[in-house]
Amino acid sequence: MILHNIRLLSLLLFVAQLVLPAGCFSIADNRNHRSPKFYKTLGWTSIGATTSINSVTSSSSSSSSDTDTIKNDVASRNMFHDYDKPIVLIGCSSEKGNEIQRLAESFLSQYYPDISLNEGITKASLSSDDDYDDIISLGENGKGQWPGIVVLDFSGLPNDDAERESRFVEMAEKVYSQNGLLSVYVNVDSSDETTSTMSDASKKIKNRLEDDVFVKYSDYELCIKNEGISSNYDNDDWQHIEWELARLIARARLEPAIPGALTPSTNTAHLTMGDNTFFLSLSFPEIEQVEPYVEEMCVDVDAMEYRTDLLSCRDSRFDLIYGMQLLRKYCRPHVVRSPALPVCGQILEDVMPIVYTVRTEHQAGTYPDDEAGISKMFDILDWGLRAGVECIDVESAWDEVKTDALLTRAEERYSSQILGSHHVVGMEVTTEQAVDLFQQCALDGRAHGAKVVLSIESDEKDTMAHQAALLSSSISLREGKPVIPNISLILGDVGSYSRIINIPFTPVSHESLPFKAAPGQMSASEIMAARVLTKIVTSKRYVILGHNIDYSVSPQMHGAAFAATRLPYQYGRADVETVEEFVESEFFMDNAFAGCSVTIPHKQAIIPYVDVMSDAASTIGSVNTLVIKDKIVEGAEKMGRVIYGDNTDWKGIFNPLERKLGVRTEDEDSHDYALILGGGGTARAAAYAASKLGLKRIYYNRTPEKAQDLADSFGGIVINNLDEELSENTIEKSLGDALPQGASIKVVISTLPAAAEFVLPEWILGKKPVVFDVNYKPYFTKLLVQSEEAGCQVVRGSEMLWEQGVGQFEAWTQRTAPYAVMKSVVLSNCLPKEEESSSD
Repeated sequence: MILHNIRLLSLLLFVAQLVLPAGCFSIADNRNHRSPKFYKTLGWTSIGATTSINSVTSSSSSSSSDTDTIKNDVASRNMFHDYDKPIVLIGCSSEKGNEIQRLAESFLSQYYPDISLNEGITKASLSSDDDYDDIISLGENGKGQWPGIVVLDFSGLPNDDAERESRFVEMAEKVYSQNGLLSVYVNVDSSDETTSTMSDASKKIKNRLEDDVFVKYSDYELCIKNEGISSNYDNDDWQHIEWELARLIARARLEPAIPGALTPSTNTAHLTMGDNTFFLSLSFPEIEQVEPYVEEMCVDVDAMEYRTDLLSCRDSRFDLIYGMQLLRKYCRPHVVRSPALPVCGQILEDVMPIVYTVRTEHQAGTYPDDEAGISKMFDILDWGLRAGVECIDVESAWDEVKTDALLTRAEERYSSQILGSHHVVGMEVTTEQAVDLFQQCALDGRAHGAKVVLSIESDEKDTMAHQAALLSSSISLREGKPVIPNISLILGDVGSYSRIINIPFTPVSHESLPFKAAPGQMSASEIMAARVLTKIVTSKRYVILGHNIDYSVSPQMHGAAFAATRLPYQYGRADVETVEEFVESEFFMDNAFAGCSVTIPHKQAIIPYVDVMSDAASTIGSVNTLVIKDKIVEGAEKMGRVIYGDNTDWKGIFNPLERKLGVRTEDEDSHDYALILGGGGTARAAAYAASKLGLKRIYYNRTPEKAQDLADSFGGIVINNLDEELSENTIEKSLGDALPQGASIKVVISTLPAAAEFVLPEWILGKKPVVFDVNYKPYFTKLLVQSEEAGCQVVRGSEMLWEQGVGQFEAWTQRTAPYAVMKSVVLSNCLPKEEESSSD
């Protein structure tokens, strides 16, 4: 009875959000219960209106050999992860637009400005076979070919020249099938007679070859209407097409999503489908009808559901893909909670993730579920993969052979996450049967998330789907299967409470919409208000632990991130001379304390108080992140409150460098080096990051003993000076001594204080390494100014700050971080005032 009273109350409590203050807890609320001395050190940032809890699945991990086999198999099969060969753009351009060549030129100009267009683009000639062997050989030599773009534009081919057309088709087949080059079909619409400038000959070629060549020999598809015919290259429509190409390439090269994997990455389902995440169910017949509502909707949700079965154009591949491009275009100016998407050394921060759905009549949708309809449904799902969607909903009730073929393509060539789903419509099932449905939706360990929607006749069973989800996770854990996010819902108004207690990836409506996609749907703000007021989600407190840390930007950064995700968490400063003062305080033992950032001088001193440490923290020998866990943690010797220590500093160094340098396999013959300056805790994180990048390590520090400690821990060479010349004595070793013939310094990572005003010898800068300075204040250190003037790529400490902060946020909240929000706050606090406007 109590449970049902809570349920009824929850449906009305969203009104209370209007009167609740932001950040429901302040330091004054309980100050009389705390140490006055300790609280003088705290400067709270009270932000947000909701909070987060860890789901059962996010606290579990499977270590069985079966699970490891599945993960390793999927990871090894995704052929485009860390792709380093040329990209093929194939199709027929319009005569006026010349879209394929323009896309190739704009991509190289934006992402590889140092490479000339003549060097970076290889175009098949219409009048000569001279380039045939060059194009066929691309990709055969393995690494070292990227970047480069092959243009296979069939427009302009004489319609009666069957031999030349055959040669073009042969090139397309060989570079795709034999050489394994990543190919994008640039699909320029030729059907609109009022706007198309494609010649009749090119239209005939396109119609004749589209299915058997352009689609067959490509993995991704970019659809263009009349955006390319304008002579103004700066118009918003064409710029979005260029953005879409970059997004497709970024998605193709993204690391594969591994079912059940808990390791944070840009493609981990436990984050994208994590705690208190929401996707908005769109139900308009025309995607253009969404535009007026997008600005308000983007504030509250983490993804948009693209319901293809509800669209009037659902059977047209071109129109469905183009519609998704429009949806992304509408969302881009307004995205708030989206994760980062790396592309060729840069970041796309404005990508609204899409959940791609074809719902059949049998499964509470509109698409025909007869034999012909199901066959067509799998074609439509394949179009979603070609469009580079983030998540594809696969109904688990249909043809096993077709499902296996779809999942195999997804695993081998795409980075999309799979959400297995099943809807029980018009009948009730038992809890045991619901558990079986969750297991079915796991798709034999190949799905990254499972969604089961049940029907009930009375609200007495409104927790049954949630209970079945928990039981299914327990079974998967016990049997060594991947433990994935389980989304549990009840259909209709009677199922509203199921949406409140379903923590991961809940489908929602929005207050601004004229109608809901399904009865019983609630908005994200309604759900979060109900979760807070019913204490399904509780308030938490975080701090940055250090001494003399008034300069720290972390409170502003994390406070803004909590606000963007509507979490009622508070973040303040714990400025103490000793760690003991912190861990002996009542605040540390309070149930509201959920974790902290740790900075100097406490990164090593906190270790004795940590129950379990991550591999990174153990290896580096310092902790910059504490996470308070209230469940059994692998490696812990106790149950209940477990203090988990992690280190995200290394990710703050690794992530920007991976985008610029990629990851290589370190071996004895490698000649790629990282020069690490300094000998403290951050230098240890830098050495760890360099090892993960596959770079050999050279250490330089004024105190050679500290540099030697780094070499002993991480391997590498200690030098005494940065001279290019060989040392005359055997006691000292110069950088020139350490570098073998032909070796290259790929990156210089300086962990020296900015006040040292350190600069590099000119001969090192002449090698054009990437120069990374971990200091984020001042923004322009003397080292970075020198490096930029020498034409080197640089990475600033501000980037390290928000990158490591993203890792902390995701460890605390078990959901994706709002990347652009955190970056913006850091830059607004670090950039000199005259630079702020230019960074927008």
